[in-house]
Amino acid sequence: MGIIYGKNPVLEAINSNKTINKIYIQKVNKELNEIIKLAKQKKIVVVESEKSKLDKMIDGRNSQGIVASVTDFKYSEVEDIIDYAKSMNESPFVVILDKVEDPHNLGAIIRTAECLGVHGIIIQKRNATQVTDIVEKTSARCVFIYESCKSN
Repeated sequence: MGIIYGKNPVLEAINSNKTINKIYIQKVNKELNEIIKLAKQKKIVVVESEKSKLDKMIDGRNSQGIVASVTDFKYSEVEDIIDYAKSMNESPFVVILDKVEDPHNLGAIIRTAECLGVHGIIIQKRNATQVTDIVEKTSARCVFIYESCKSN
């Protein structure tokens, strides 16, 4: 199971149809009302929790009062990326990364790649960062686009 946190990342996860097991909120307030309403429409369980529990879930980072338990990121095979590009009648546009260790850098690269129309990004299984909560947050929802496109 993965964890995402913060208003915008959780909202983007809901809108991208990422599988969300449960959303934990510190307290209901105006800023979270839209997210809670949307979550309930999509039949996602929303639970009110203490700040200490949210802090523990994300190692003391700033949750903005909301944390979501989500399924782990689904990686694609190279063939999936090529098939996806073909389904759009486009030549495959792939970015291959070598030893990107900082999750913030990977998130920024994913965000940029999405803007450029990249069909997929290839990362190493070892000696490089994988898709984590920090990557998801830094990519500003773009990582969810790549995950949902490949599962279609």
